[in-house]
Amino acid sequence: MNNDLPPTPLGRSLDMSLREWIEYYQGNVAMKQVHYRGVPTWKNVFDLWVIQEIIHETQPGIVIEIGCKFGGTTLWLSDMMKTVASGSVISVDLKRPQMDFPENVQFIEGNSIASETVAQVQGLCGGHRTMLMADGNHAAEHVFEELVLYGPMVAPGCYFVVEDGIVDLMDWPQYQPGPLAAVQRFLAESSDFEIDGDREKFILTYASAGFLKCVRP
Repeated sequence: MNNDLPPTPLGRSLDMSLREWIEYYQGNVAMKQVHYRGVPTWKNVFDLWVIQEIIHETQPGIVIEIGCKFGGTTLWLSDMMKTVASGSVISVDLKRPQMDFPENVQFIEGNSIASETVAQVQGLCGGHRTMLMADGNHAAEHVFEELVLYGPMVAPGCYFVVEDGIVDLMDWPQYQPGPLAAVQRFLAESSDFEIDGDREKFILTYASAGFLKCVRP
């Protein structure tokens, strides 16, 4: 390196391993410094870019968002569904964030795998071309139930995005077993979805093996 160049965050970090970068991003950026319209999102920004490409290409009429937290990603999805597509967002979480949602967002407060919650979502998305993003409870059994319950709502050609399989790959013990284990179990039992590895083009994804394309006839 040219020692006459001014020090920069990139220059100081070129010798980082990928694992070190992920630990840095998770601890210092994703949970603290990623915002949309001033609201925390808790997302990998590479994944958001891929998801907007998917929305543009597949043109869902509804995106179901499981896991809302602060609402930053909900606002982002709302804008995506007004610009790169035309439709609405159904957001599900145990607690509604302290914010006003745009007119194209419907919020359902409840456990994502509770029968009454599933029935509400089904009633709202029935007959619409539907996509889903799951970023709520990361426990493998819970994610597996979401795949089983919500998978039939996803339209052929659209995606069920299972986020945070990275917790399995990184061996973060507090999340074991996590979403990646759920995906493996689900795909062993269902032929309706397949992993679209091309969506992991940036390599640095939190949705490892989680971009599931619906191939149901």
